[in-house]
Amino acid sequence: MTMKKFIGTISAALAATALTASAGVDVDIVSAYVWRGVTLSEEAQVQPGFETEILGGLATFGTWGSFDLDESQFIEIDYYLEIPLPLGEDSPVTADFIYTEYTFPGAEGDAEREIGLAFGTDVGEIGLGLGLFYGVGGGADGTLYIELSAEYGMALAENIDLGLSAVLHYWDIDGGESGFNAATLGASLDLVIPEIEFPITVGINYVIEIDDDVAEVEEDLFFTLGFSL
Repeated sequence: MTMKKFIGTISAALAATALTASAGVDVDIVSAYVWRGVTLSEEAQVQPGFETEILGGLATFGTWGSFDLDESQFIEIDYYLEIPLPLGEDSPVTADFIYTEYTFPGAEGDAEREIGLAFGTDVGEIGLGLGLFYGVGGGADGTLYIELSAEYGMALAENIDLGLSAVLHYWDIDGGESGFNAATLGASLDLVIPEIEFPITVGINYVIEIDDDVAEVEEDLFFTLGFSL
């Protein structure tokens, strides 16, 4: 996909967001594409995402992509369906079932498919998460990924929020090694400019390698610039 078509895709998503109250668009610019502690590209990427509620708010459908600025094309386009699980109004834990299909334009092979469960809870002002994901198709078939996460946010000023995060990545790759390959530490600033009326996020992330036999860390420091609508 050329840059002209990429801009057209973003414009279409923005138009859909304007027409649908439950829809949202995020666009991130990243200095490298690092996913679950694994470097997929050391080149800068633009990563747009669009999601909207469906079935009367019972589920969320979304799509996400990674556009390589050096190659001027999408190297990945994903589609996902997220369904909240009913644990009761008084439950301190949230749970979601997630189905994701990963596609790689121009690459050989079938799409990769994954099912997952994501759990979340709050301990004081810290948000804790547990994600369990299992590959059910394509090259990811039989691969188990688990992540443990913690997030903390605080207001620094009226229009500036600080966010801190830590994620521990565990891989059990079919036919390969298993274990914790890395941990990712992140810090971000959310800035709301009144004249623009949408937040801008500036972030820095550092990946700590734990076991390169599981998955080697090639890019340990990367930056993000994000916009949300």
